Amino acid sequence: MTETSIRDLMARAVEDGPPSGIQLPVDDVLARNARMLRRRRIGQALVAVVLLAGAAGLSALLPGRPPSALPPPAPAATGPLVVTPTPPIDLESRAKAALGLLVAAAPPGYRVQKGETAPGPGGSTYAVRETSWRGPERPFKELYWALLEVQLDGRAAVLTVRVTDQVPVNLLSAADPCAVRINPDEQSCRVVPASDNTPVRIASWHPVTGPVDEATRVVNGVLVTVQQAGRPRPNVYALGRPVLDDRQLADLTTNPTLLP
Repeated sequence: MTETSIRDLMARAVEDGPPSGIQLPVDDVLARNARMLRRRRIGQALVAVVLLAGAAGLSALLPGRPPSALPPPAPAATGPLVVTPTPPIDLESRAKAALGLLVAAAPPGYRVQKGETAPGPGGSTYAVRETSWRGPERPFKELYWALLEVQLDGRAAVLTVRVTDQVPVNLLSAADPCAVRINPDEQSCRVVPASDNTPVRIASWHPVTGPVDEATRVVNGVLVTVQQAGRPRPNVYALGRPVLDDRQLADLTTNPTLLP
């Protein structure tokens, strides 16, 4: 309601005459209405200021705005990156391939059984060919391993391949591989070059079952081990001599088929 309409209303009320005993305070009504109009104008002015400020901020984001007039960028997010996992390694295939290498490495004259087990006393059996690998239900230290029993003149020895990603830290940093003892039973150690001149660490010890030779090599963050040892079992004596010489052990250890 404007001030003019209020005056017209008051004038008609005066002409008609107020009820008995009532005085119409025209000046007070007009004064209050003026104050209301001033408050309304102030509110409208404030709204206009806010709208102008918003428009100014929006214009800063439009093309053609000088870079110096743009607001500073938000700080970059920090935290760990999400890395997409690589496909899992087929450890079962690697273990079976390692067993194949052991079979092929058996020297002429050695007997290699075709089955996976050999009979023992009382209906028991002994593994003569065996593979295993790490999995959800097999939290082995090794990624995979393979075992093969060979016999010569009725005496048995066992060849073993083990590949693990748990490598002793001091072995990784040692300038001399023989300066670090891997097996507490080791009695001697030497570094032997493979056929491709790759240096391989070979340690030996001598339990009552015959000499044990263990060739090891650290490559690509994994420890590859090839071991030969006598294997006594009921009705079978342990072979008291090495099956493979140092060069053959070293060549097996450096075979790329064994790498995961």
